[in-house]
This record gives sequence, structure tokens and C-alpha cells, in this order.
Amino acid sequence: MAIRRLEIADLRNLSSVALDLDPQFNYLHGPNGAGKTAVLEAIHMLARGRSFRGGQVSALIRHAAEMLVVRAVLQESRTVVVAKTRAGSTELRIDGETCRRLSDAASLLPIQLILPTVGDLVFGSPGERRRFLDWGVFHVKHAYLAELRAYLTLLKQRNALLKAIGAGDSDASLLDSWNEPFVTKAEIVSQYRQQYVDELAPYFAEALGLLEPELDVQIGYRRGWGEQALDKVLGETLPKEVKFGVSRSGPHRADLSLSIPSGNASVTLSRGQGKLLAIGLILAQARLLYETSSQRGIFLIDDLGAEIDRAHGARMLALLRDSQSQVIATSTLEPAHFGDALDRGSLKVFHVEHGTVIGSPQTSL
Repeated sequence: MAIRRLEIADLRNLSSVALDLDPQFNYLHGPNGAGKTAVLEAIHMLARGRSFRGGQVSALIRHAAEMLVVRAVLQESRTVVVAKTRAGSTELRIDGETCRRLSDAASLLPIQLILPTVGDLVFGSPGERRRFLDWGVFHVKHAYLAELRAYLTLLKQRNALLKAIGAGDSDASLLDSWNEPFVTKAEIVSQYRQQYVDELAPYFAEALGLLEPELDVQIGYRRGWGEQALDKVLGETLPKEVKFGVSRSGPHRADLSLSIPSGNASVTLSRGQGKLLAIGLILAQARLLYETSSQRGIFLIDDLGAEIDRAHGARMLALLRDSQSQVIATSTLEPAHFGDALDRGSLKVFHVEHGTVIGSPQTSL
């Protein structure tokens, strides 16, 4: 669901700004430290309740202010508002009503991040790739979130019992009553993820083929416990689980596999190739979302064109246009740097400097 208007008060160096956004492509340019990335942070905060930069809330609130407020008007006049205070309180309101579940905002704002660190999706920990998978399954299969939460609750309880057994405070026979529901939920979560990867694969192949035809990468799903039945694996690994106090098998140990003919992509590919691979995955995810639910993603791109040459940058921009998503991108570069690649289609350009945002007239080229 595209954002029509964004209002930001007292976030970093943005005291009070309002942006009427284009439903397709928005380009924010200006010098470093001007406040461009803070605009992206504001949108991320609406959807996920925090900044993608991390850190304390107090660091986000403008000096001398006591709270920050971000408000978005979406299509069909729906509204999302988040307010955060220095004391640490957060209020989320959707369509004027107080909301306690961040997942409700996330479902309205399916944001995708392409940051300079996007290559971490390939070279980073399995946790990065699990978060990628869970985002995708959540937006395509809404029942998934309840199943994942149930599994994580069982995992937490099982780990607590393992620690108690290791300390001699509980008997190992108590695990029998926990293992059955743990295995059941683990298999459900894994089935959702496997189905999603199977659906994503052709979209990924198409995106990567257009973005970087020389790369041959296959995606797959490693469920986190090998080929044996999970209940059997749990029995075999019980001594080690008790020793370390953690469950060593299950979807919490899963990974998205990225393989090339010569082996693991994360070991063989260059940093530049890994970045293109990660962008291909994210673009494929947005396309699958649109094709399965007609829901438009929202791309937040910080430092557009960083570490990507013009040819690959042009291909990425073409794919972004074709994804049917709304794009909000920042850069220190003037729009002319991208030539015709940026100008194809609806576009709105903003200049950001010293915490102020000036928008150009909307153009349709």
C-alpha cells in the first residue's frame, strides 16, 4: 500500500517536514548529514517500530525535543502514526485507533530495505536469511505469524527445561511432553518456509537473469535438522542439548541456501556479486508479493548507486519499476547521474539539506 503523504516531527535533524510522495518513484538527494536517511528511518519506524540503524530511542529524538512523531497517509486514506518519547514509551495508532501489535502496521507497510550493507543477506549469518524468509512468508501467508510465534514460545520453554535438567532441577522424562508439540510446530513452520522458497525460485531466477546474467545461483531451504525425522534427531542430540541448555535442531537453525556450480555462493562470490545477488532476492520477493496478493511493496533504498556501476544500476532501476512497488531512494548524486534510467515513468525529486525537504513538481515521463 503506497504512502501518499509522510509527516515527520523531531526525528534526528528533521524538526518538521512533510512530503507528498509519488506512488511510484521518489528520489531524495543532498549532501551527507542533510537528513535523507532520517526520512527512510521514519518510514521504517512506522512499519517495524524501530530504526534500521539501531541504537537508543533518545538518539533518534531531535535535540531539545521530548518526543518524535511520524505520520503516514496511505492509499484509501488510511493512516498510521507512531510516537516515541525520551522516557521510552511508544504509541502506535492505525486509522485513529490505538494498536498494540506492530504486525498490524507491518502488514499495511510491506517495506523492503536496500542499504549499503545489503550484501549481508548473502555473506552474513543465517539469521539474516531467516528474517528475509519470515518477512516473505508473513506477507504472503498471514496465518504463518501465529504458527511461528507458537513455535518460538515452545522453543523458549524447551530451552528453559533443558537448562533445568542440566542443573539437576528437573527430570529428563519431562521432555517427552514438550517434544511432541515442539516437533509439530517445527514441521508446520518448515513447510511454510519450504513452500515459499519454491514459489520464490522462478521470480529470483528471472530477476537475477536480468540484473546479472553471468551469475548462476540456485536457492533452496535447509530446515535446520537434516534429513531425519526431527523427533529422532532430538533423541540423538539430547545429551548435548542438556549440556549446553539449548535446542540444537529446528527451524530456528534453518537457512536459505545459495549455491553456484562451484559451491556456496557466500564463499565464492565477490562483494559486488553478492550485493547484486541480494538485490535480486529482494526484488524477487517484492514481485512474488504483488503477483500473489496484488499488494505493492515499499522499497527504502539508502545511497542509491553505491558500489554498483551505471550499467547494473540501470538494470536495478528497471526491475524496481517493473516490481509495481513504491520506491523512496536517497543519494548524494544529482538525478542526472542516472540519466534516462531514473526518468522512465512517474517520478518525484526532493532536495534535502540542513533538515529541510523541498519537493519538485511531480512529473510523469
